[in-house]
Amino acid sequence: MKRILIFGDSILKGVYYCGEEGRHRLYRERTGELVRAGFEVKNCSVMGATVSTGEELLHRKLADVLPADGEDRSDTAVILEYGGNDCDYKWQDISADPNGDFLPNTPEETFVNRYRACIDYVRSTGAKAYLCNLVPLDPERYMEWISRDLSRDNILRWLGDVGRLYRWQEVYSRIAERIASLASVPLIPVREAFMATGGYRGLISPDGIHPTVEGHRVIDRVLIEAMR
Repeated sequence: MKRILIFGDSILKGVYYCGEEGRHRLYRERTGELVRAGFEVKNCSVMGATVSTGEELLHRKLADVLPADGEDRSDTAVILEYGGNDCDYKWQDISADPNGDFLPNTPEETFVNRYRACIDYVRSTGAKAYLCNLVPLDPERYMEWISRDLSRDNILRWLGDVGRLYRWQEVYSRIAERIASLASVPLIPVREAFMATGGYRGLISPDGIHPTVEGHRVIDRVLIEAMR
C-alpha cells in the first residue's frame, strides 16, 4: 500500500482530552508515523461521526482524494473506524426520563447495513477497505463525563450499573469485527492493542473515551503494522 485514506470519528482524527486545560485537543502526529514510513496519508475523520456520517463523507470525498479514473487504485487503503458514537445515547434525554425506552444513535441493524454499504462503496472504487474495532472506554470516568450537568442517579438507574457502558460499547466493537469477517475485510485490532498493555485505562483521557497522547501512539503502531 502506498496511499492511506482514513475515515473515522474523533479517535482516528487524533482527539484527546487535556485535563489541565479542561478541553479537547488534537494529537498532531496522527499521520506522522505513517508518512515517515513512506505512505501518502489523508485523514478525513470527523469528530462525532457515526457510520451514516461516514457513508456520506465517503460518497462526497473519496472520489476527490483517490487517483484519477483509469489509474491504479489497488495500492490505496481506506481505513474505516466507526461505532463509538453509534453505540452512544442521548444522555440528556435519559437523565430527564430514566424509566423511558431509548435507542442508541445508530441501532445495531442499521449499523451493520450502513457499514456494509461503506465497504461496498470503497470496493466499487477499486481501493481496499480496512476496518478498526473500538478503543475500550473507561466506564467509571465516562460515567462522570456523560453525567456532568445531568442527573447521575437517573442515568445510573437507567443503566443498571456503570459497567454496562463498557459492555455495550464492546458489543459494537464485536459487531465491527463480525462485519469485517463476513465481508472478508482486514481487521485492524486496535482494541486488542490497548488490552494487551495490561493497564489500558492509563491510556484513556479523563473523559473516559478518548485515548491519551500515549494511547494515540499505540494506535499509530497498530496502523503501521496493519499497513505493512
